Amino acid sequence: MENIYRVAFILLSSVGGAALIIVGLSSWLGKVWANRILESEKAKYAKELDKIRHQFQIELDQLSIIHENQKNSFQRVIKALNKSIKALEQPYDQGWSPIKDQNYHELQRVIIEESLFLGSEAERALNIFMKFFGRSIYFPDDPLPSNKMLRNLYEHMGFIAERIREYFRKRIGISDESDPLWDVNLLSACLLINDYHFRETDSPTKTNLKFEYDISPNAFVEKVKLNLDVLKEELRKFIDYLELHPEDKSTFFKPLSEARYYLKLLDDNA
Repeated sequence: MENIYRVAFILLSSVGGAALIIVGLSSWLGKVWANRILESEKAKYAKELDKIRHQFQIELDQLSIIHENQKNSFQRVIKALNKSIKALEQPYDQGWSPIKDQNYHELQRVIIEESLFLGSEAERALNIFMKFFGRSIYFPDDPLPSNKMLRNLYEHMGFIAERIREYFRKRIGISDESDPLWDVNLLSACLLINDYHFRETDSPTKTNLKFEYDISPNAFVEKVKLNLDVLKEELRKFIDYLELHPEDKSTFFKPLSEARYYLKLLDDNA
């Protein structure tokens, strides 16, 4: 009987030992395969990460080049604006004279050459600057602008140029002003309702937003801010008239587009 127990014990011991060996081998092989899989996954993700880093660096370099070119464009435009203002500047206690169109065309050329990096908002603000600048030019067939008008044009050009400079500073990240061109947009919208003559709409405007050359740009913009509803109503009349008169709509397509833009801008900021 004792021999039977001994044989059984030996058999069980053998089976248990084999089981332990099998378990040990399985654990070892599992770790080997797990490490191999882990290394494979690590290599795969490292390759993907390198690809992402490379793409990110390319985009970062591109943005850096764009930023630098943009900054150079802004500096060139600002320099041209300052030169234009300087061309009109004259002693306040003396009679002012209109300037030659050479200065106007020089600024116009700079704006065209740098338009790639300016953007639509800057171009719109520059267009309003050009409107005021154009009124300071001498044309043989036109009456000479008065001293008061030329001084006022000079003030408006300085006002607009300062706002454009602030907008450029915001574009390159060194200004936290929310909307540097808001005042310029109000000024431009007011010019629309002052510059065009449509008998049916009683234009140019007869409201208190009538533009005069005896008020500073700051004072005029503050007046506009107190009368935004009046401005919107005048813009609606301007738009409605052109919509109802196709023969004029094609001729005045650009001012119509501007009027729609400014009306939407005012509605969005109401």
